[in-house]
Amino acid sequence: MAIYTGKDMPKEVGRTTMDFEVKEWLKDGPVLGSHEPIHVQRAAHDRFIDTDKPPIGKVEQLGLEGPHGTIPVRCYHPSKSGIAEGAALVYLHGGGYIVGSLDQFDTAMRLFAENSGAQVYAVDYKLAPEYQFPVQIEEDEFVVRWLHEHAQERGIDPARIALGGDSAGGNQTCVVALKLRDEGGPKLALQMPIYPEAALPFNTRAGIENRSGSYVDTAGVLLFAWSYIPQGVDYSQPYITPLNAPSHADLPKTLLVTCGFDMLRDVAHAYGLKLA
Repeated sequence: MAIYTGKDMPKEVGRTTMDFEVKEWLKDGPVLGSHEPIHVQRAAHDRFIDTDKPPIGKVEQLGLEGPHGTIPVRCYHPSKSGIAEGAALVYLHGGGYIVGSLDQFDTAMRLFAENSGAQVYAVDYKLAPEYQFPVQIEEDEFVVRWLHEHAQERGIDPARIALGGDSAGGNQTCVVALKLRDEGGPKLALQMPIYPEAALPFNTRAGIENRSGSYVDTAGVLLFAWSYIPQGVDYSQPYITPLNAPSHADLPKTLLVTCGFDMLRDVAHAYGLKLA
C-alpha cells in the first residue's frame, strides 16, 4: 500500500499484489455488473452480511422525510470515545447504484464508528433503475443538510461532519461535495471517496486491466449507467461525472482511497490529481 499527499502524487498508479485471502474469496464471491438480472445480483450480495458482528455501543434506526419519501438511515454510536468523538461521518454505500443495503455494509460501519469514536450515519438511498438521477444525489444532500441542522441536539459539532462512500457511493460523495460548494451549503470537514466512479473508466489502463475476473466487470459500468442515468441526460455533466467539474477548488479536505485491482483506479486517481 502506498500513501501520497497532494504534493507528491505520481502521475499514475498501478497494481501491486492481490491479497491471498481476497484472491480466494473472489473464486466464488458475488460479481457486480455481471450478466445476471439485477434482482439476482442484489440477493447474491447478502454474502457480505456477517453472522458475527463487531461490537458497537448502539445502533439507531432513523427514517427521514426526504424529497422522495422516507430515507432510512442507520446511525452507529461507538461504545467508547476516540479521536473523532463529537464528529460524524455520513456514508453512502457502493454497488453500482443498483445493489447494496444497510445490512450488507453493517460490519464496515461498525468498524468506522468503533475505531474512530465518531457517529456514523449510513444512508439507504433509493436504488436504480427503479429510481434514477438525481434522486440519489438529492437524498444524500438532504441527509447531510439535515444532520448539519440537527447536529447539536445529536451531540455533534456541525463543523466536524464528513461525507464518504465507496464506488458509486464515492461518486455521490464527490458530487454532493461539489453541489454543497456550488450552492453555498454546509461546509464538510472531510470528504472520503473510496475508489469513486469519478468518470466512466472504459479508455483507462485500469479499465482494461481489470475488465473481468475480479469483483466488478468494466463492462458492468454500462449496466450501472443505463440504470442510473435517465435517457437523454448528459452523462458528462459534473454532477454525474465529477472529474469534469470546471474547478475543483474550495472542496473539502479529502482522504481518497484507490484499489490497484479495480477498473475505477485510474479515474479515481485522476480526480485526486485534480484536487492536488
